[in-house]
Amino acid sequence: MLRILFDTNIFGNLLEEPDAGEIEDKIAEEKEFIVYDYHPIRREIRDIPTTTILSKRTRGLLLSMYDRITGNHHLKDSDEILILAQEYFEQYRMRGGIHGWHTSIKVDFQIVACASFHGLDLVYSNDNKTLLSSYALEAYDTVNMKKNLRTPQFLKYTDLLKKFRGLL
Repeated sequence: MLRILFDTNIFGNLLEEPDAGEIEDKIAEEKEFIVYDYHPIRREIRDIPTTTILSKRTRGLLLSMYDRITGNHHLKDSDEILILAQEYFEQYRMRGGIHGWHTSIKVDFQIVACASFHGLDLVYSNDNKTLLSSYALEAYDTVNMKKNLRTPQFLKYTDLLKKFRGLL
């Protein structure tokens, strides 16, 4: 059974697909593919501004999709995960990464730290500038090797679509 986290951007991308409902149903019903809820991801969705009717509707649709896909599979946040994410960030900056801690990279690194800490298999993301950047990937491997943690495999959004559209 594959244990998985989706980066926040996966949910927004899924919502834009013409067959979003079908893909969401397939992911939610998949028995060998469990997507976990992790509070920082849900918080990013919940924090979408609701200044217009469309933004309120979008946030509601995203939260509903998120809850349906993750079901009753929850991972707790912890100080250890935050410390691990900060260590990734330090390595990332040492390697030449340019993003600051108080940007979206904080949640990206928390997602990977959570997946590593809990021994998850995969992280799906469509974020090549931060979560999947070469500096970040090197940072995860360096820190996890020192801590004797397994770095999850990273797959892209297009891989997810191929899997659930039956193209793999």
